[in-house]
Amino acid sequence: MPPGHVILGRPDWTRPKLAPSGDRFAAVRWHDGAVGVWIGSGRAPMQLATDLRSWRLRDFHWASNGRGLILELDRAGNGQRWLAWLDLHSGAMTRLTPELASDAQYVGQVGGSKPSVLVAVRQPFASGFELQSVTPTGVVLGQWQGPSPTVSRWLATGGQALAVCQHGDTTAWWHTNLAMPSWTCIMQVPAADSQTSQPVALGTDSRTLFAISSVDRDTAALIQLSAPSWTPAVVHGCARFDVTSVLLAPDGSGPDLVCSTEPGNQQTALTREAAADLARLGELARGAQARLLGRNDSHCLAEICYPAGGPAYVTFSRSTRAVSKPLVRYPGLERVRIQRRDPFSFEARDGRTITGFLTLPGGPPPWPAVLVVHGGPWSRDTASLDPWAQALAAAGFCCVQVNYRGSQGFGKSLRQAGFKQWSLAMQDDLVDALRCEAVTEVVDPERLAAMGHGYGGYAALMLASQAEVDLSCVISASAPTDLLRYVGSLLSLGSKAGTEYAASIGDPFDDREHLIRASPLNRVAELTVPLLLFHGRRDAHVLLSHATVFADALRLNGNEFDLVIYEDEGHRYARPQNIADLQARSMKFLVARLCAPVRSAAG
Repeated sequence: MPPGHVILGRPDWTRPKLAPSGDRFAAVRWHDGAVGVWIGSGRAPMQLATDLRSWRLRDFHWASNGRGLILELDRAGNGQRWLAWLDLHSGAMTRLTPELASDAQYVGQVGGSKPSVLVAVRQPFASGFELQSVTPTGVVLGQWQGPSPTVSRWLATGGQALAVCQHGDTTAWWHTNLAMPSWTCIMQVPAADSQTSQPVALGTDSRTLFAISSVDRDTAALIQLSAPSWTPAVVHGCARFDVTSVLLAPDGSGPDLVCSTEPGNQQTALTREAAADLARLGELARGAQARLLGRNDSHCLAEICYPAGGPAYVTFSRSTRAVSKPLVRYPGLERVRIQRRDPFSFEARDGRTITGFLTLPGGPPPWPAVLVVHGGPWSRDTASLDPWAQALAAAGFCCVQVNYRGSQGFGKSLRQAGFKQWSLAMQDDLVDALRCEAVTEVVDPERLAAMGHGYGGYAALMLASQAEVDLSCVISASAPTDLLRYVGSLLSLGSKAGTEYAASIGDPFDDREHLIRASPLNRVAELTVPLLLFHGRRDAHVLLSHATVFADALRLNGNEFDLVIYEDEGHRYARPQNIADLQARSMKFLVARLCAPVRSAAG
């Protein structure tokens, strides 16, 4: 594999945000051991706006007048957020939330001659947040309590507010006029819809709310609620794919661009102006994958995945032909050809439609193939450039990725279909993906491998222990290998999230026999292919013992394997040197087992 094709998993630039006016934009970059916010434009290179070495950046927002940034920060380790105003002229940073506050959230801004920041603050020992209006100098102008002590989120403008409150398993949305607070419950969100329902914007007329919601439907759609009835009306939705986010119109009147998980149609315009901006982006991209990231009155910020160089941020004028120089996100890709990434779909055994992506290498098929299983298992693979898929394709492998049942973004029914289906229907989807026409017509069935992280690593191991697919090797990172012990450790945490996750895998008593059978630790006799295992010693989610006990069992059984332990990593690998080492070892392992000449039957 040529050195120029080595791609680290971490991009150089992330989280871009367009300024309120002009073509300036800010983006996040790791620099000199710390994450910082950088600002540039079509006429000026990116420059560091502030040194955040002492804090961890959670998020940032442009001030409505463009003269400052509002930073959401915390000190690494304590997880308590606080907000600060960064003056871009002087570089001074002013705290916007109390020193003793337990937590804080950015809510919104009020412009005009006396601008202020709307902040949600959770006081010590309080269960919920209160709303505050704070000047850039830190002076509190106003303060409001929610309809109950359990407010988990606020959405507000200068005249109205929405409070999201938790009541048992149900989430309630309450609306009020801030000048004369009188709360009205406008929506009840059941537990099944809590992860796919969220308010996104309040209308400028003080009578309208826009939200993404899956209540009373399978997929998440953009909805509108208006006073006095607040009856939800669907603005945009799809039968099979979730709406994931929206872009607001430059005048703030409401969403006019919708983003979804539909592979071939990631963004849909709701207005003529948004359609014109998408059309202009299409001209600039010339068939390459592209998406709008932000818009103001005069400019758009976009990401274009160029055929050579890969993803880059650009700004372009909405009224002229002016386009900025691309800011390449992955510095190692400037002269690298990006491999083609095609969506595919097939019908599962129960009739559901399962989608995925093929990242294709150069040269004619059939190619050796690597099935890369995403983790979670509730995560998903997207149409955007995937560094691992590109690295595999550049090395000559066809990368196969599948949004099997349990993946999020494709409706509640598909996600819920993964309930207690570890090694069962979820595994069947992976098998059927490798057998579907789109895959079999381009891959060599005698040169197949599987790999993944977390659940993905677990699924890769289980796939090798089953007879449906003939694998040549498996790479597994940070994978649970003993489900009975894994479920027990999740329950011992006592958190709601841990309990819900454990329940989705199985009950340690009622499902004991299945959890035992579905554990790679108890399938070592069936694991006859070479294995490459990775784990972080500091992994608190899947303890290192999952890897070491599994390795002992493999050793006793005489299996061919190698275990690499990263001393300074947790569940997610973050250090560039470790990511590079993992990638180099994985490529060497795959090349040795998939790229050797295939012997003929006579040989």
